[in-house]
Amino acid sequence: MSSPPGLPEFDLPMIFADKVAGLGFQSGVFRVALAANVSNAVGVTEVVKSGFLILSPEGMLELRSQVDQLLGELERRGLMNLKPDKLDG
Repeated sequence: MSSPPGLPEFDLPMIFADKVAGLGFQSGVFRVALAANVSNAVGVTEVVKSGFLILSPEGMLELRSQVDQLLGELERRGLMNLKPDKLDG
């Protein structure tokens, strides 16, 4: 699959996800099941498993660091608010 213009070419398949379908940790490996919303020819949408992300503990820490940086940048740009105006309760 070719990458969009401006992005580097990757030789690995891309997995699209709208949801996390499940989490697991076994034998020192962290697994995330991903799911995507898919529409059929009639327009009915259903959630289907789209793939797995399997990480070692070191890979999980690196992913967390990268996600923290991305979320911080989105918040800095005003695209996401990680601090609610008020707490429930």
